[in-house]
Amino acid sequence: MAERAAAEDGSKARVMEIDGSMLEGGGQILRISAVLSCVMRQAVGVQKIRAGRSSPGLRPQHLTGLQLVADMSRGKLTGGSVGSCEIVLQPGQISGGDYTADTQTAGSVALLIQVSLPVALFAPRPCRLRLLGGTNASMAPPVDYIQQVFCPIAQRMGVSCDINVVRR
Repeated sequence: MAERAAAEDGSKARVMEIDGSMLEGGGQILRISAVLSCVMRQAVGVQKIRAGRSSPGLRPQHLTGLQLVADMSRGKLTGGSVGSCEIVLQPGQISGGDYTADTQTAGSVALLIQVSLPVALFAPRPCRLRLLGGTNASMAPPVDYIQQVFCPIAQRMGVSCDINVVRR
């Protein structure tokens, strides 16, 4: 982890640098980095995204999740394209409201929940998320796990978490 003195757009914001090839080199470090960036209002740059995968770089569900949290935080995403191995997320103030995110593939909605729900918890007013994608994607928790295990636990901690699967 390193720090860049200025963002790509010339602003004075410090950018925390994250090596996306760390640990298993998948998308989890990207999601965690994006969440912490938004919650802490700290710009983050992630390089070597999904370097440990057979097809490195952003896949549609990763890009959709990043765009979603950038919208939720009134932020800016640079380098956001499918296949990109480097991004910079400059979050702004987290805002409540209604958001829609569509992977346009069978990309996992559970992984969209992983990146967006923690950000929603810091919104000053409720967030309503409409997430479109796969419900049982490989290498991701099935949406049934999120509904039947995660949400009841989150509700015990005061989090309102209601998932309505319209179609599989």
